[in-house]
Amino acid sequence: MKKILSICLFEIKRTFKKKSSIVVMLGMPLLFTFLFGTVFGSDADVSFRIALVDEEQSTLSKYIAQQLMKDEMIIYELVSADVAEEQLSGNEVQGTMTIEKGITEKLRDNEPVIHFQPTAGLATAPLVEQQVNQAIQGVDIYVAAAQVGSSYLDESWESVFGRLIENEVKIQVWTEQKTGISTGNPMMGVSYSSAGFSIMFVMIMMLSMTGTLIEARQVGIWSRLFTTPVTRFQVLLGYFLSFFIVGWIQFFLLILLSSTLFGVYWGPPGALLLLITSLLLCVVGLGMAIASFVKTVEQQNAIGTLVIISTCMLGGVYWPISMVPDVMQKIANFVPQTWAMEGFTTLITEGGTAGDIMMPLFVLLGFAVVFLSIGLSRMKYA
Repeated sequence: MKKILSICLFEIKRTFKKKSSIVVMLGMPLLFTFLFGTVFGSDADVSFRIALVDEEQSTLSKYIAQQLMKDEMIIYELVSADVAEEQLSGNEVQGTMTIEKGITEKLRDNEPVIHFQPTAGLATAPLVEQQVNQAIQGVDIYVAAAQVGSSYLDESWESVFGRLIENEVKIQVWTEQKTGISTGNPMMGVSYSSAGFSIMFVMIMMLSMTGTLIEARQVGIWSRLFTTPVTRFQVLLGYFLSFFIVGWIQFFLLILLSSTLFGVYWGPPGALLLLITSLLLCVVGLGMAIASFVKTVEQQNAIGTLVIISTCMLGGVYWPISMVPDVMQKIANFVPQTWAMEGFTTLITEGGTAGDIMMPLFVLLGFAVVFLSIGLSRMKYA
């Protein structure tokens, strides 16, 4: 045990001696959290303002308007068509959105029911359109249910639709109880950025640390170690513990600083401990797996950084995953960041317990088993 602890403590001390490690561990995550949290926060000064025009003025169109206004990233102003045109020409809004007449027929024929006209050069227009499409999909389900129900109840589908939306809250609560899927508002602002960039920079830090496995092999540290009475298992366990402890120290400090500086509530400590532990096992395993496929530390950093940045974008670290197309959302289920963000969202926004994050925990542990199996089976010692 002393040999394992000696290797572990040596790597921990060497890590914290590097000033660059402190920057990556704490400075960069807090900076990114502040910048992105300000931009995407629900109370940020930089917000999307959209002029909303309801041409139909029916129960259905008003319901669609209400669904759009639930979006925390976009401020909708319900105005007339003339006012909307004036605001758009005067650059008072980033676009106009018109709920056109004949919604029922358009939904039936799979035609667009909302016309979105962004200002020239609006880079985020595709994201706004994606949010609108998701809102329409939810409305489409209610309309279809009302039309089916009207044939059985012998009354107009509009009447059935009205009763459905009146009981929408009860339906959502029932759905959450039966499926475990929350229909509440997503985590936003600084809280979202704190969780996302903590994940990202812990992954970058673990990538850097697992690179020491390649360095130790290249400079002959392991060759000298194995001339002493120490086994491969003891050496690997010493390194593994050092990675895990540094990761935990980094996460603990980020939680402490984000709570102090930004007022972020991370959720119940017990559930948070389980989630972070599962995530660290997964991340350390990923770093070891990448290290087993490359020959130099430079290759490890280049390939690993590319993998981490791309999967973080896909997994909802930079922005809510609901903002990307459906195809990308399905692909995102195959990266660990998606499940980590789901777990943190449940804990931070809903005050969930360990029982509420069982699925993210099991998936992260599954990733950990796969990554560690690959890394250990391919590890070279000389």
